[in-house]
Amino acid sequence: MIKKLEILAILLLITTTTLSSAYTINIIIQGKGISAIVEYCGHIELISKNTTLSLPNTSVTINAYDSIIGYNVSINCKNTSSLTFNTENLKQIIIKSVPIYVWINVKINGNGKVIINFQNGSKEIINQSTKLKVLYGNLLTFKAEGRDGDSFTNWNNNYTYPTMWVIASNNTCIIANFGKVRSSVSSSINFLGIGLLVILGGFYIYIKRKQSPT
Repeated sequence: MIKKLEILAILLLITTTTLSSAYTINIIIQGKGISAIVEYCGHIELISKNTTLSLPNTSVTINAYDSIIGYNVSINCKNTSSLTFNTENLKQIIIKSVPIYVWINVKINGNGKVIINFQNGSKEIINQSTKLKVLYGNLLTFKAEGRDGDSFTNWNNNYTYPTMWVIASNNTCIIANFGKVRSSVSSSINFLGIGLLVILGGFYIYIKRKQSPT
C-alpha cells in the first residue's frame, strides 16, 4: 500500500512539474507598425516590440497585424498572419513587414511624355511605354506634356486635364494620348470677335436708319 502511494506521489509530482514548466519564447519584430496578440490558457498579451515570454507547456496562438498601408506580415518566413504552436516545439518567432506591390503600365500614344511624382517625393519621366512596380496604396501624380508639335489630348479614361491623380490599389494601365489639336482658346476668341462685329454692325445700321430722313 505504501509503495502504491509512493508511485502515485511520484506520478503526481512529474505531472505537476510538467504542467508548471516554463518555456522561453522570443518574439522578434522586424518592421514599423507591427503588433501581435498572443493567446494562451485564457490569457491575452499585446506585443508591439521585441519581447521574451515565459509560457507554460501549452498551445499558443499568435495573430500579427501591420497598421501601415501597403504592408502585410509574415511569421517565421511564412506568408501568414496567424500561427498556432506548442511552447515546447518553438523557441523563436520572427514577425516581419512584407511590402505589397502593384503593377502600373504607362503607355504613350503620340509625341509626348508623362512625369510621375511619387508619394515619397521621387520623380520619374516616362518617354515611352513602361511598366512600373509601385507600393500598394501610394498616391501618384501623373502629368502629361506634349512635344515635337503634339499636344496632350486625353487619358484613357477620357479625362482631358493633363494632370491626374491615381491611388495604386490594383494592377492597372494608364494611357496618355497626344496629337495635333486646334487651340480651343483661339477658336473661342475668333467666334467672340465675329459675334461682336455682327452686333456692332447691326447697331450701326439701326442708328443710321434712325438718322436718315423719312
